[in-house]
Amino acid sequence: MLDIILFLLFGSYFAYLAAEALSAARYRCIIPHVIYINGTRGKTSVTRLIDAGLRQGGWRTYAKTTGTLPMVIDTVGREKLIHRRGRANIKEQLRIVRAAAQENAQILIIECMAIDPQLQYISQHRMVKADIGVITNVRPDHLDVMGHTLDEIGQSLCNTIPKGGICFTADEKFFPAFSARCKNVGTEPRLILPDGTEPEIDFAENIALAIAVCRQLGVESQTALEGMRHYCRDPYALSFYRLRSGAVFIGGLSINDPVSIQIVYNQFVERMNFGQRRLILLITNRSDRGYRTLQHQELAVVLKPAAIWIMGGSSCAMARAFFKKMPDCPVTILKNAVEVPLRTLDSNDMIFAVGNIGEGGKAIMERIEKEGVPYV
Repeated sequence: MLDIILFLLFGSYFAYLAAEALSAARYRCIIPHVIYINGTRGKTSVTRLIDAGLRQGGWRTYAKTTGTLPMVIDTVGREKLIHRRGRANIKEQLRIVRAAAQENAQILIIECMAIDPQLQYISQHRMVKADIGVITNVRPDHLDVMGHTLDEIGQSLCNTIPKGGICFTADEKFFPAFSARCKNVGTEPRLILPDGTEPEIDFAENIALAIAVCRQLGVESQTALEGMRHYCRDPYALSFYRLRSGAVFIGGLSINDPVSIQIVYNQFVERMNFGQRRLILLITNRSDRGYRTLQHQELAVVLKPAAIWIMGGSSCAMARAFFKKMPDCPVTILKNAVEVPLRTLDSNDMIFAVGNIGEGGKAIMERIEKEGVPYV
């Protein structure tokens, strides 16, 4: 009797999987083009930029991002928050394909939400089946899943390269590796580098990639750029505020890897002439991202802040590490966003917030939005 019950259960489960696969394939066939965005940094921005450029060019698009908050932009341009029950699951991508097809989208632009290399492969080749792929860059993040070296991370990202399509990247160093994988699956690789004419609406690499994809689909650069100038940025994306005291606050909580953090910091210091300001590094840790805790320790040694403020998981352990590595740098542990001592700052101070939007990061940004003024 037990054998029969097990047989029926397994049979029902496999029948469900088969029906789901057929349904996904049917909806995918309705959408002429799917653009799948992967990479370490910039996925959300590139997704939104491409969406804005293609809409300006007359395409009926549907977009989905998984940045600081999971969002969709439907075919009439309305942004909607994705409400999840429990933890994120890549099966969510199937629902996005269905929703885009039901709205008669001509192009679906979708950000990869998978981190595990095998799940990245499944999400592309079994679910969204994109014909155009984008890999923004390769940087050291998610080391516990994607690999401990940049080469391993790069190979993980290759799992979303489409078969028989086109793959764009702005990462010159890893272009040979991407090209080799593209050759194996009959896909054309495209290296896209900024030419220096990109407007300062986002990072030049992101804009160059978005323009190249739009041009591939018949939208001229100037038309695409007109749409991109008005694109809606991701909630809690990189931001810049001036506080009442005159201090500067850089919100980099959406930037997780040390390489990207240093790039952003150096650009702000150079462009805004902030090299003489007193740097306060505000770090929000996630308790389930132990490797990032170590990375932020190494980052602080490089940036040499005048003070460090810590929130979130592993705060005490991190503080002890800083006391050993940087004994002359005062370290403050904060329980929540209310404890962030903004009123002690003066016009010579600059706070650089990094880490994660979780573990109090969102509350910090909400406080800054109330007490500060966006700096242009």
